[in-house]
Amino acid sequence: MFSFRTPLSQHPLTTLLMGSMAVLLVICIVSYPDQAFQASLQGLKIWWNIIFPALLPFLVLSEMLYAYGFVHGLGSLLDPLMRLLFRLPGVGGWAWAVGWTAGYPAGAKAVAQLRNQQVLSRQEAERLLCLSHTSSPLFIIAVVGVGFMQKPELGLIIAIIHWASSILTTLLMRFIHRMRPESQPLRTSASLSKSHQKFYQRIIGQMEGAHRQDGRPFGRMLGESVTSAVQTLMMVGGYMMIFSVIIQVLRIAIPQELGKYILNGLLEVNLAAYTLGSAAFSSPVFQAALLSSVIAWSGISALLQVHSIVKTTDLRFGHFILSRLLHALCAFLLTYMLWSPLHSLLQSSDSAMSALCTLATNTSNAYDAPVIAESSSLLPLLTFISHLPIWAQASMLIPVACLFLFTLFVLAQTVGRLFTRG
Repeated sequence: MFSFRTPLSQHPLTTLLMGSMAVLLVICIVSYPDQAFQASLQGLKIWWNIIFPALLPFLVLSEMLYAYGFVHGLGSLLDPLMRLLFRLPGVGGWAWAVGWTAGYPAGAKAVAQLRNQQVLSRQEAERLLCLSHTSSPLFIIAVVGVGFMQKPELGLIIAIIHWASSILTTLLMRFIHRMRPESQPLRTSASLSKSHQKFYQRIIGQMEGAHRQDGRPFGRMLGESVTSAVQTLMMVGGYMMIFSVIIQVLRIAIPQELGKYILNGLLEVNLAAYTLGSAAFSSPVFQAALLSSVIAWSGISALLQVHSIVKTTDLRFGHFILSRLLHALCAFLLTYMLWSPLHSLLQSSDSAMSALCTLATNTSNAYDAPVIAESSSLLPLLTFISHLPIWAQASMLIPVACLFLFTLFVLAQTVGRLFTRG
């Protein structure tokens, strides 16, 4: 007899079900080799042209900055702001910035690293994972808005709603965790015990301590950082190819309309965004709401990528799934609430929208989607950037991450001074 006390992942019924599905998938691939090959090739093309060059610099730099103690020094500065908003240590600001600029699963990689080093408690890491698991602005604005929908202002609206709903979801998860507090005490940042020191002294002290604890020479650290980043990206590419084949096989067995929308939305966010963005909807608000919810859900493919990254930690994957469902629901509702004010606000910025069009031309071409661009009002610098290869355009997000961190730093210092005076 089967015991239902066994963990779900080790249950005999789960093993039987997964084995049967694997056999059916192999049979379908053998029966339709051409379609399976083309689907796998499509997933490989998206990974090689978009995902790999966009995430590699962030993953390598994240490893190196953590080894040199930059993340720890940053945490001492962002601690007042992060604790005020999300009840998180300031060190989580790095994972927040990486997740919001590089997109998933870069944020999960940073969170897993912080949790493995015991910098965060389990509930803190789960909330930070909820906050940092977002799509890249390059994908939302350039690929979805310009390439798929041919309306850059809609891509910008979806991006704003995506980030706002991420913050709202994190606050909801904080409320859920408050109802069921963890038994272990929340870890306090070292910056709180050294509040009498000047900010640059806290930075230097945190960086020196973390770098001394790491102890690796530069050559070894660089090699291990590149190896870890490439291994993570190879795992991501494998998931994308496998799910591209699964979606193609299910399209054959399921009616076309049902398979085109529901399957893509559940399984793979890139294909779902392309299907919804290029479709003809009578209501643009409903189309944007569906896109917002799909991007917030991120697809089972991205969820399994995160699971592979955080499996070395004690983070609960069920809580992460709950946060994705809440994020999708919040994004859908916020789209209807914020559509009119945001759309009216962006109507007067036609020149900026045309700049986004030209800037995103090369990125959207990787998806073989048409682009409508107006370059007459662009500055020479934007024209130059728009002709760079995709890896160079992705590298432009690094200064954006630095600007994001600087903004958080200014806010954290302001909040810290207000609390000190109070």
